[in-house]
Amino acid sequence: MRFAMPAAKVIVLLLGLVAIAHFVSAKSGYPLLVLSEVEGKSMQPTLAPGEWIVCMRIGWQPGDIVLADVGEDNLVVKRVAECREQWVYLTGDNERISCTYRVSPQQIESVMVCRLPIPSLHSIRALAKSPDGPQLKPEL
Repeated sequence: MRFAMPAAKVIVLLLGLVAIAHFVSAKSGYPLLVLSEVEGKSMQPTLAPGEWIVCMRIGWQPGDIVLADVGEDNLVVKRVAECREQWVYLTGDNERISCTYRVSPQQIESVMVCRLPIPSLHSIRALAKSPDGPQLKPEL
């Protein structure tokens, strides 16, 4: 007999495992997993604003999507474009609006390993404000 699990159960199971790993590693002061919401349009069409991604502290290579500290207020989500000598060049997938960053390998915090199928806070807020939709009041 073949074992089949509905997609919704698989998603819930994966989210639970991600949450457990995140909270356990966060207590160490050096989190293994990082949950991040994508902001801006620089990674379109690959990643959309409001999409949630899971990043892990593992080795990276050119072509990977990473979270990096580029000296701004927040970490940025960018793709590793190339490596030259002591520098890594990061860029977005949306060439029209993305800029390229030159960082040291140590500035790359983690690598994207998957996306999470959860709604963004932006879509929840839009639903809450919609005159036709349910009048939800998200607690933040």
